[in-house]
Amino acid sequence: MWVVVQHAAHDGRGAHRSRPHNPDEMSDAVANHREAAARHEEAAANHDRAARFWDDQEDPDRAELQREMAEYERRGAELEHRWAALIDPGAAQSTVRAAETVMTQTRRGAKLLSAILKRTASTLEQSAELADEHARSSERAGRRDEAEDEREASRHAREAAQRALSQAEEWLKVIEKP
Repeated sequence: MWVVVQHAAHDGRGAHRSRPHNPDEMSDAVANHREAAARHEEAAANHDRAARFWDDQEDPDRAELQREMAEYERRGAELEHRWAALIDPGAAQSTVRAAETVMTQTRRGAKLLSAILKRTASTLEQSAELADEHARSSERAGRRDEAEDEREASRHAREAAQRALSQAEEWLKVIEKP
């Protein structure tokens, strides 16, 4: 007996194609969905790298857009994994276990990264305080140009500390998600 199911498989270019599947072709469909999920995961990693790049360039709008795109791609990967699990119920348990492992590792990594970013923010704040102290000392010594340079360094250190704290909070949100 042949079972005909209309199924939209991803063709790798963002488009979908429909074709009937028989039971023998179901394993191909599972593989196609897993490959599509891997492409989504790779795209998410690329967007994460781009977000870090734009953060380094001090362009928060582009960085945020890249983070949103990464999340979009992760959602696409999740959907492809769900399709694979629906087509191959035996894979559902291993997929669930794998997803749980990935989420646990992600949460651990997010917690560690958040702690590192908080320590970085604290160190940057200390640097800003030292720069303020040097600015006052230079001002008292009549070296106004040096004092201005120190104030500028202090301002940059405080801005970087704020960005680090903001990123730490974002990573803590990852931990809170179910």
